[in-house]
Amino acid sequence: MNLFEPDPPGPPSLPAPAVDDQQPVTPVQAPRRTRRAWLLAALAVTIAVGMVLGFALGSWRSGGEPASATATRPPTTQPTPAPVTSVVVRPTASPACLETATRADQIIDLLVKNRRSRAADLLVAYTIASRQCRRDASP
Repeated sequence: MNLFEPDPPGPPSLPAPAVDDQQPVTPVQAPRRTRRAWLLAALAVTIAVGMVLGFALGSWRSGGEPASATATRPPTTQPTPAPVTSVVVRPTASPACLETATRADQIIDLLVKNRRSRAADLLVAYTIASRQCRRDASP
């Protein structure tokens, strides 16, 4: 039947039955859900078995005693105490490093305020203080 041809004379055709918005469940969709459920169940069983075996193996390696029982038992050998050593390090910044930090703060403040000519003059003093700080820090 061509779409542009007139309908043949005869009894009027019956309208097509109304189709619900719900599609019937096909056999292809049902196994997908059950497969996913089986995979999730297998994953849960695997995790549970792994946890039980891990706990059992941990208990077997520790001798089957709870942690509190091993803590109260005295050790068989006493370890020798480590020698007491103390090193006191008091890092101090050299005056040149403090001057570098101060100059850097001033330069940033001038650049934020868009006073670039004053920042350029201060940059020379910052560079000299930075070099001296590096010399003081190197061994």
